[in-house]
Amino acid sequence: MKKFKATRKPNMISRGKRMIKKIIQPSRLSRKDKGKLVYYEAVKEPILENYVFYEAFAGLGILDHPRAIFKALLDDPTFEDFTHVWSIDDLELADFNVEEFSSLENVIIVLRGSDDYYRYLATCKYLIANTTFGYFFEKRKGQVYVNTWHGVPTKVMGYEHSVERVENARGPARHFLSADYLLSANRFMTNVMYRRAYKMDGLFEGKLLEIGSPRCDTLVYPDREAVLEKLEQLGIETDKKIILYAPTWKGNLYDQLSYDVDEFKALVQKFTASINRKEYRIYLRVHYFLYRILAQDPELREILIPFTVDTNELLSVVDVLISDYSSIFFDYLLMDKPIIFYVPDLDQYESGRGLYVPTDVLPGLVTSNKREACAALTKITISESPAAYMKPYASKQETMKSWCTYNEDGHACMRFIHIVFGDALDPGSDVNLREDLSEIHLEQYTRPEKSFYGFDGFNTGKERLLLCFNTRTNSQEHYDELTDYLEEIDYSETDVTLLVTSFKDEFNKEFFNHLPPEVRILVWYALPFVTQENQTFFRREVRRTLGNVHFDQIEFIGEITKYWASFANALL
Repeated sequence: MKKFKATRKPNMISRGKRMIKKIIQPSRLSRKDKGKLVYYEAVKEPILENYVFYEAFAGLGILDHPRAIFKALLDDPTFEDFTHVWSIDDLELADFNVEEFSSLENVIIVLRGSDDYYRYLATCKYLIANTTFGYFFEKRKGQVYVNTWHGVPTKVMGYEHSVERVENARGPARHFLSADYLLSANRFMTNVMYRRAYKMDGLFEGKLLEIGSPRCDTLVYPDREAVLEKLEQLGIETDKKIILYAPTWKGNLYDQLSYDVDEFKALVQKFTASINRKEYRIYLRVHYFLYRILAQDPELREILIPFTVDTNELLSVVDVLISDYSSIFFDYLLMDKPIIFYVPDLDQYESGRGLYVPTDVLPGLVTSNKREACAALTKITISESPAAYMKPYASKQETMKSWCTYNEDGHACMRFIHIVFGDALDPGSDVNLREDLSEIHLEQYTRPEKSFYGFDGFNTGKERLLLCFNTRTNSQEHYDELTDYLEEIDYSETDVTLLVTSFKDEFNKEFFNHLPPEVRILVWYALPFVTQENQTFFRREVRRTLGNVHFDQIEFIGEITKYWASFANALL
């Protein structure tokens, strides 16, 4: 490949200002940015071989897939010399969740955003997360990064999102490309989310583990008494059967909540009035942002299930589920119990954002009518029975289970450990498996460099093209040039990634949202501090921005600054 050169000579005045900024910057950085500087320096430290770093929902608690994997490792004597580090965002709010493991000597709890957080993230050999780390994150050589994600997709997401195409995809896409392993519950999730929504097809170079859901092991082999005891400790009454209302996130972006709290409260009251209250209770499981709002209401506070109770452990004691587009219902299928799909904004979703799962295949009543939902609750809890309610939907339920829960046999954690942590074992040794695993045929799940169980179709054979475009220096003429360039590409032969500098303005949002749908758009963010721009720096910038990816061709549209010329040369 050709070497790239800047189109303009470096500005010596700018270079001088940069050197001054480097000298005075520690005193002017915010607390968060100082932490990122701690991380940047800690990446130079030795990797801690038997350390595992976990983060779930950006530090919400010890939850979800990471929790299930963590508990499986704790239970296995083979890994007794491992140290487990959990990232927690609010130690007070997550107190009950953290207390469960706080007495263990090999478990370390770090406050998300603290210096210890950044150091462990930079030095632990194994990183397991179900969302994403910050833009500062770079997966080091020698680290093993697994992104488990946190749900099977039901709503349109990623680059297919109609409102904020780049905004919704940029973080997850970059992290997926940095990952050594992506976890997938089934082929539907593989194809719809990883291949399509986040455009891993043609670019992802890690391994995809289509081995089932670690968090679902607790639904196949539930410990009902332990979960009920945990709920009672939190003051949640468990003397009756549990109906759980678990609506999904409402809003276009992660930080834009769209709920009418008064309307929501009125709905819950109608649901409650519809059930047999001698035998059933209704509880709520809502998104954390909504939880904080509803917890202020004296009536709703009593029926809110804290987020510190793991969702799948909770589902193991739930008798009826009311949901909408939440992927929670995929896991709950394993319980063979009634599901009501209350979707008051169905028309908006179908005509706007869109759904991946057609409502006519859902295994339960699907309605946008409040009265119909209440009538279904009455049938289940009073006039009929759960079995009678489920009978008309039995065929749909079995069909859906056949294509989305076929890997859920209760042993996903063991498969995960065998694959991801196999290199931590002595050569030729086996993971200390439970006795009932003899029928799983673990020879399928041997060392990851030899084979893996899952989907191996990310290599499309197309030429990989990286286009670089600087939104900060280019003119309208260059935007037009980019549009013309993309219109001339044969996408059947070329896989196109467009790397752009970060932006917040409406012009760029609108422009990049309307580029050809085949184009994968990644966003580069400047570090909040100045460091020496040598060859090592640019190799790290490439890892931070593009993960493990390699390209066949690199092109620039518009001017090439000194930074981007050096970046491209480090990528060659």
